[in-house]
Amino acid sequence: MAQLAKGSPKAEARLIALYANGDDAEADRVLNLLALSAAEGSPYALELLLGLVTDYRLATPAIARHVRDAVLAEEVEQEVLIAVARSIHRYRGDSKFTTWLWSLARNTAVSELRRQRSSTELDDEAGDWTQRRVSSLVAERNLVREAVYSLPPVFRETVLLRDVERLSYSEIAERQGLAINTVRSRLSRGRALLAARLPELPST
Repeated sequence: MAQLAKGSPKAEARLIALYANGDDAEADRVLNLLALSAAEGSPYALELLLGLVTDYRLATPAIARHVRDAVLAEEVEQEVLIAVARSIHRYRGDSKFTTWLWSLARNTAVSELRRQRSSTELDDEAGDWTQRRVSSLVAERNLVREAVYSLPPVFRETVLLRDVERLSYSEIAERQGLAINTVRSRLSRGRALLAARLPELPST
């Protein structure tokens, strides 16, 4: 835990390997450890936790029970990442992290469905409503720009290219030499980390 709190690459690599290669009980133990460390304020643990949630789509089962539309489900997944980043300080380990995550995902999905029903129309542009909320702040507010530049470089560049320079996923992938899915993953995690550094985002 102490090594992880300080951002030890060896600790991170070991935990990732344990999660990927262990059984379900081992995977839960890794997630719980990361969640508790993130709750205590470790940014490294939070980054790694968000990475596992994104890469292994841990919130998807809970979201899929309520959201059938694939595009909307992807938007909800981004909102869940933001909710995790904002709420992880409340995690106390009384239940498994996945149980806590699924509850958060379920509530987020239900809230979004209610918001959709009360909205007169859904913007069909390439960017989803989460992106519009975050990227508009990135473009307009100095405090958000400062928060963006405080992000780890691996996420900062992707957020800047997408939300400030407005490049497409394919353009970012070409510039960074990455697969588009990797770009999407980094962007989701970067936005979640950014949201955790900011006040509550206004809805649009």
